[in-house]
Amino acid sequence: GHGDLYPAMLGSGTLDRLLEKGFKYMFVSNSDNLGATMDLKILTYFVESGAPFLMEVADRTEADKKGGHLAQKRSDGGLLLREAAQCPPEDEKNFQNIDMYKYFNTNNLWLDLTKLREIFKANGGSVPLPVMKNEKTVDPRDKASTKVYQLETAMGAAIECFPGAKALVIPRSRFAPVKTTNDLLALRSDAYVLTDDF
Repeated sequence: GHGDLYPAMLGSGTLDRLLEKGFKYMFVSNSDNLGATMDLKILTYFVESGAPFLMEVADRTEADKKGGHLAQKRSDGGLLLREAAQCPPEDEKNFQNIDMYKYFNTNNLWLDLTKLREIFKANGGSVPLPVMKNEKTVDPRDKASTKVYQLETAMGAAIECFPGAKALVIPRSRFAPVKTTNDLLALRSDAYVLTDDF
């Protein structure tokens, strides 16, 4: 999973170098999301809100019901990300209920780098992300191949580690993942019009 982003930033010294150079905020997204661009209006909102972490979310549709969604903790009202791998089978129907869980994580994330460093210091050099167990096969094209478990973390799950984290509902135009050749063809077609400001 992409939760390795955080320990990689610490272990490589990138976090400290960014802070030493005066960088205060970071925007990160999945590399396949061609809708994710630096948006100064969102950056301004993030900075003015004082939030340590901001997740861009979009309205869930039937097509999104199997993906992760944003939820609120009962304990303190904070935000958390729930992924399908964390859902017990008996809760799958509720997990996929797009009326109950209205927003999904686009993985467009904004972080306050000083607050990220504080999270590392408070947790012995780690960001305490939940570990997800995904059942897979050694050869994903062959269901009869040896079964294995993939352990992973998600970078968006860090939302629960930052008290005061926020979510911002954005238009789906900021979420344009390209996972297949068909996705790329749709994006390159006349269904999209590129402007100077993207």
